[in-house]
Amino acid sequence: MEQNVSQERLKVISPVVRELEIEIQPEEVKKEYEKVVNNYVARIKLPGFRRGHAPREMVARMFAAEIKETILDNLVPEYLKGELESVGVIPVNVPTVKLLDFDLEKGIRFQVTFEVWPAIDLPASYLENKVKEEEVKIEEKEIEEVLKNLQANAAEYLPVNDRPVAKDDYVVIEIQAKDLEARKFMPADKVVVLAGHPENESQLNEALIGLRQGEEKTFLVEYPSDYAQKKFAGKKIEYRIKVMEIKEKKLPEINDELARTIDQVSGLEELKEKIRQDMLKHRQQEIADKALNEFLEKLASDINLSLPDSLVKEEEQAIIRRQFKEDDWSKMPVELRQKVEEQARKQAEKNLKNHFLLRKIIEKEGLKVSEEEYAEDLKKIAEERNIPLNRLKSALDQEEREEEWKLNLLLQKGIDFLKEKVIIK
Repeated sequence: MEQNVSQERLKVISPVVRELEIEIQPEEVKKEYEKVVNNYVARIKLPGFRRGHAPREMVARMFAAEIKETILDNLVPEYLKGELESVGVIPVNVPTVKLLDFDLEKGIRFQVTFEVWPAIDLPASYLENKVKEEEVKIEEKEIEEVLKNLQANAAEYLPVNDRPVAKDDYVVIEIQAKDLEARKFMPADKVVVLAGHPENESQLNEALIGLRQGEEKTFLVEYPSDYAQKKFAGKKIEYRIKVMEIKEKKLPEINDELARTIDQVSGLEELKEKIRQDMLKHRQQEIADKALNEFLEKLASDINLSLPDSLVKEEEQAIIRRQFKEDDWSKMPVELRQKVEEQARKQAEKNLKNHFLLRKIIEKEGLKVSEEEYAEDLKKIAEERNIPLNRLKSALDQEEREEEWKLNLLLQKGIDFLKEKVIIK
């Protein structure tokens, strides 16, 4: 296949948009035309002719539009790929193809428009833009808050029968609903309810508080017509509840004994120190990430970095999909969706700029991940996850994720390099 395009035909429309005009020589088009027409003659059955015996001129005339489309489908992708390679350009999106001319005697001319990553040069002094890292402080009240959460997680719920239901009790109830309009009872169920929880129907909380074990009560709920559960929407439902069991929340004391049940420590003071160190490490990571983002944002601004719109839209949609289920998103008011999309777009631009600049810095500084570093990381992860190293290697190989894993290691290496070079502690 003769490549008939030169670097001069590659037009720069913007920092991220390119346009390319491509020609396919007449002899190549005629050769493909003969092949396609022969294929149509072989498989088309026309009235009065056996399959494969219809006159060639008749087939070519009757199926001219289809034959032309097939020729374009066969030749355009092949030539486009070859000529993109010849000019050394890699599109980041599917090129848009516009047919300019199709003639068996003159050949095919078509034009493609596509987006690319911008071609940039990092300033020689880019590492001189230092950023100051905030001081990390862990307050005592923050440690106390963590301890309270650990205490709550260690709470026991003990059966009680000498008092009525109180707020925050776990209550086993039998509940049965009745549609008042249809005069129809629904099946009775046994459920566990946290008394007074804000997500309960307010009528349920009111009816439940103060009931003793074995006691019953009825209450009415009038559901709005747009209620999420369609079987209740717009209906008056009467509920009968019966208390089967009451369990009260009992918090353990925050002391040495609790500390030893939570972690492998000698007592409460050692647990507090461990919490402090964990919080300190996490906070330092957050602050370092914030400082690094500040550095990359400044760098992107200094070099006036543009982004391919198709990638921004793709990342924007990915952010939205991570935050919302499809059902919830479709039910969201248009105004709110627009606000979310604006925020997601800003985050998408920031994510892509950071990623692109990090890759450029890695390239400029010649950072690499050696096979030894890769093997060491796999070993470390296998130990942390308590899985055999061979099983992890096999899984990565089967899922073809080895290159992705190495890329993530390389990106982390780039992040560590920048933190060391540009962050002032």
